[in-house]
Amino acid sequence: MKRLLAAVASLVLLVAAVFGIRAAVFAVRRAHQLRPRDIPVLMYHNVLAEVGPTPWQVTAEEFARQMDQLDKAGYRTVLPRDIERATRGRGWFPRKPVVITFDDGYEGVKTFAEPILAKHGFQAICYVIVNRLGGEGPDRAEFDSGPLLSTNEVAEMAARGTVAIGIHSLTHVPIPHRLEKEILRGRQRLLDVTGVTTRDYCFPFGLYRYDFMDAALRRSGYATAMICEDRMFRYGTETNLLAIPRLSVYGGPHAISVAATNPEDGTVALANDGVKIPLRAVVRRKADGHAWSSSLEWVGEGMSPTYRFPPEAFAVPYRIEAWDKAGLFRYL
Repeated sequence: MKRLLAAVASLVLLVAAVFGIRAAVFAVRRAHQLRPRDIPVLMYHNVLAEVGPTPWQVTAEEFARQMDQLDKAGYRTVLPRDIERATRGRGWFPRKPVVITFDDGYEGVKTFAEPILAKHGFQAICYVIVNRLGGEGPDRAEFDSGPLLSTNEVAEMAARGTVAIGIHSLTHVPIPHRLEKEILRGRQRLLDVTGVTTRDYCFPFGLYRYDFMDAALRRSGYATAMICEDRMFRYGTETNLLAIPRLSVYGGPHAISVAATNPEDGTVALANDGVKIPLRAVVRRKADGHAWSSSLEWVGEGMSPTYRFPPEAFAVPYRIEAWDKAGLFRYL
């Protein structure tokens, strides 16, 4: 009997030790997971084979190049619901998380973006204007940047899992109190017309600075909501998941080039034969990759800004590059 009790006592101590170690490991991982970090949340609209003179259309070729750059840089996608789960201790981030979002619900997301995302094992979320979803063929609805998804396509995309579905209001009108009513009805309406459930919302026109909208989102059971603001999301310090800022990805036709370089006064000028987009100029030393980065300037449509660099940037062989605001995508 004494041997049995001793064995049981030893087993209890072993189990306690194991669970104690596991709890400590979990606590360390949890603290690491909740540490403040910048998470790029990218805002796209439409992806097409050919684009018009608007920054809200990105060519399929450029989108594929951008996804290649994210993949090679070690980024892995997470969805808004993953951020919400992580704040509750029910999920983990990859080392370099990125969120990819599409506004309005264009057919190009299914036709062009989804296969490119799937190739990289990436996921994204598409925020649809629920009452503008229609049929296919002659019954397909149109919006600002092209034809929209049908109700069947939304359901099929959600089932495939590469592109999740969120709500971008019912009608996309810039009337705050009307949007409040649409927030309250949106989830049920999406379920009725597509069979898809979601807890993710995106404000049209960035109209989120109203307490009654925040209250409507909470009453309606939304877990996350996207805004515009064109800045990085600071996870761990920005605790309001109903106002997640995003970085605009500017498209349209463009051809970036170096308009002028003057090492003597340390200046570089960029040109863009196309729709204007904000760019940083970078002078990179060829020998070791050390780089000097400039301020952000709009380039295109007659704008050819001059960027200034220290003289040592031009002292040895170098190359000139052009990058987006967050340093994710290289354009030159």
